[in-house]
Amino acid sequence: MSTSHLDNMEIACFVDGVSDDRDKVIEHLNGCEYCYEITTATMQFVETEKDLCKQLDDSFHKLTNL
Repeated sequence: MSTSHLDNMEIACFVDGVSDDRDKVIEHLNGCEYCYEITTATMQFVETEKDLCKQLDDSFHKLTNL
């Protein structure tokens, strides 16, 4: 197992359900307390703050579609 942490994009893709290597991420999360905490906190935030997350997604899409 690598000693490095998952990067933000790997965590975001996993949380969004679009990870290219879901099994690798799960294996890493099972052995890395830091990444597990970040990922579960992100998942909880996305679940409890759905309206805010939608606003952030909409703003991001507006910025990237200029």
